[in-house]
Amino acid sequence: MSLYLKYRPSDFDNLMWQKFVKETLQKAIAQNKTVWAYLLCWPRWTWKTTTARLLAKSINCLNLKDWNPCNECEICKDFKEDKLVDIIEIDAASHTWVDNIREIIERAKFTPNKTKFKIYIIDEVHMLSKGAFNALLKILEEPPSHVKFILATTETNKVPETIISRCQRYDFKRINDTDVKNRLKYIAEKEWITVDDKSYDYIVSNSAWWLRNAISLFEQMIVDNSISYSNIVDKLWIIDNEKIDNILNKLLNQNSSVIDDINLLIEDWKNLKIFFKDLIFSLKNNILSEIKLWNDINNHIFILDNLNKSYSESKNTLDENITLMLWVFKIISNYSEPTNNSNYDNKTHNIAKKQDINKEDINIKSNEINNDDNNIKIDDIDDIFWNSGDDNSIKDNNTEVNDVFVDTKNSSSSDFDVSKFIGDLKNKWAKWSLTMALRWSMIKYENNIILIKSSTSFTKKSIDNADSIALMKSVLDDMWIIVEKIDVL
Repeated sequence: MSLYLKYRPSDFDNLMWQKFVKETLQKAIAQNKTVWAYLLCWPRWTWKTTTARLLAKSINCLNLKDWNPCNECEICKDFKEDKLVDIIEIDAASHTWVDNIREIIERAKFTPNKTKFKIYIIDEVHMLSKGAFNALLKILEEPPSHVKFILATTETNKVPETIISRCQRYDFKRINDTDVKNRLKYIAEKEWITVDDKSYDYIVSNSAWWLRNAISLFEQMIVDNSISYSNIVDKLWIIDNEKIDNILNKLLNQNSSVIDDINLLIEDWKNLKIFFKDLIFSLKNNILSEIKLWNDINNHIFILDNLNKSYSESKNTLDENITLMLWVFKIISNYSEPTNNSNYDNKTHNIAKKQDINKEDINIKSNEINNDDNNIKIDDIDDIFWNSGDDNSIKDNNTEVNDVFVDTKNSSSSDFDVSKFIGDLKNKWAKWSLTMALRWSMIKYENNIILIKSSTSFTKKSIDNADSIALMKSVLDDMWIIVEKIDVL
């Protein structure tokens, strides 16, 4: 028997995490004031069905002990062995039609064989059809005195108000991390299993407050009656917390060497999606601690937002690793904007093929490229835009990297600041693809015309569309730059 079933609460005393529900139901049982219909609502895996079973067993138990089922009488034993025909569990997902409810109504007319009350437990009741709900409503309005209904659902919004109004409703609360951890410790003590604290923390953090998930993962990790964090790392191909913290610090510090770290994880066959999930939770905890210290958390929130989007998008992509890596590039590129004039010379570098540049129109000069790891390399940009080596490719194997950068200060008009233009676009929530494409394109302003020489066909698509052109014109108007036309080549 699985640990989840073995340690499913058999009395109300073990239902520690639903105090209000437990105490109210026990009081009703003690005073013999149970009603004919209950509705147990909300989150998954919070023991709603277990509570329904406990309530049904307690109502019919022959020898209650402190308002708990005794688990020793004939009724309790038959119920445990699934021999009690008077307590009927129905899964509404597979019994969704009106005929199924009509069958219940017909059988409800007959008095119970052994028990005081015939009890119907209908799980996932929101799955019933409209006709089935109408049939159920009829018996809830005029139930036989010997019948009680206990309905359970995770989606109360799908249950008709007419049904809800005829039930005594209980909203269950989500089980918190402390309760999950305490339950795992209880199981470990009963089973004589040795578990280290890091293992508890990992299992709890990856259970999403769902106790069934936590117990299932807990059981999977048992090796020779013990669970160690090192075994969890090996079994699940996850990344240890030290490396997660290291990569997170690199993202926060705009260090592009994080790309090499993630590539190494892929080469080691690590589960990159689980890594991103752990990274998201680690950053969330980081943000909470920074808030308490009243620190600036804008950078943290920006990265958390992008990591969350990457995790969501990866579900529907051909290659999850490509999607996750692309979002890392996005994070780094957004943090590459100059923020301190004392550390930067206010230059925006634009890529173009040398043979496509008219040197009489645009002054090209070689700029020294900083070898700092924090700079995105030309190879990285090539990967982002999927250059294939055709005529539109950015890279030329016979061209030095220094020679393909253009000093955007050498504009044809002293009134036009390319760096400010791109920065203002970003502040107006321009798409990342537009600002990145402009950053790696030739931009020239002359005779009230903006000429943009795109570096690839991919960047041209990002720039040369109605939405992008309209947004660029709006920003240029705000900069008091007179523009009659924007040409994208």
